[in-house]
Amino acid sequence: MPLAVSLYGAVASLEDGPGLLNLAWTLDERRWLSVDLDALVTRELEAEAREGLTFVHRYFVKDPYGDDVLGPSVAAYFGREGWSTRVTCGAGVVSLLHALALLSDGRPVLFTGDCYPDLPHWLSRRAELRAAVDARDVDPEGASLVFLERPSLVGDGFRDLGAIAELCVRAARHGAVVAIDESNANYYPPAFSAAHLLPDADNLVVIRGFSKAYQLGGLRLAYCLAARELTERLRAVVPPLLASSLSLRLGREVLGLGDVAASLRERITANKAETRRLLEAAGLPDVLPSSQFLPYLFLRHDAADSLAFLERQRIRGKLHPYWSAATRDVACMFRLSAPLSAERMDLLRGRLEVARRA
Repeated sequence: MPLAVSLYGAVASLEDGPGLLNLAWTLDERRWLSVDLDALVTRELEAEAREGLTFVHRYFVKDPYGDDVLGPSVAAYFGREGWSTRVTCGAGVVSLLHALALLSDGRPVLFTGDCYPDLPHWLSRRAELRAAVDARDVDPEGASLVFLERPSLVGDGFRDLGAIAELCVRAARHGAVVAIDESNANYYPPAFSAAHLLPDADNLVVIRGFSKAYQLGGLRLAYCLAARELTERLRAVVPPLLASSLSLRLGREVLGLGDVAASLRERITANKAETRRLLEAAGLPDVLPSSQFLPYLFLRHDAADSLAFLERQRIRGKLHPYWSAATRDVACMFRLSAPLSAERMDLLRGRLEVARRA
């Protein structure tokens, strides 16, 4: 069972290039945020230098999980000042998912819906993997952990917070933890997050990062939220001091801005619909859009004619691996990211229209 990062080795270019429109991922989304993040990062780095590298020189042995630094900004972001939820930081979401594999303690883990393949990979030799396609079908009896991604990659099956709250209640009856990967939830308003259930769900873990929407994956910063007692269990498996002091400083300032993605959501919605129309008009069948505010569209990875057509037009996508709840194995779709800038959308439109006339 491969790790997701292993597929990047097959991607020839990470950027657009001469004659190449690279839609393997979003290269132009940060400009649609309501704040200039490049300017913010530059400003904070300059302030860090002026202040004598105060964060760089600090070794957070008294705040080894970043709760003191990041906690107040997280609470403010969700409009929950004064809540008792604890913050545990890691080096990107992947590090926290790896720790979750240890939290299972060898007991069965129930995956609800499709998910990123890495956690099933780490668990495959430690625990029995169970699967439910829909949250309403979950039977947590005997499971140590119930895991899902929210928003789901395709569709909006886990959008209803009420259904998630009920899932937490059912899992609690069997002593199971509910863990939700909200890596993609940065595209959504803060009100979407299952973090709002934490005051009433002491068996819930919510994991978030800075890669999606913010395009700040290079910070290698992520955080999980949980009640105090569950946090102690998490910190028994999450190594301390994973997050660098400088990343914590930058993450604190980014979260302090609140919801900066409203304009990005509008742009994604419009341009994803336009991209789908262009692809279908060019003769590509079965184009499947991702969940509402995610910038992706998918084709079957074995759609040879469609993929060959895109390659001829010098339009690049990437294989997107996922662990399928239906087959309990790793599968792939071919992913395209909708171009968000007018310039890149014009390139896509031009290439597809020329091909259609040919």
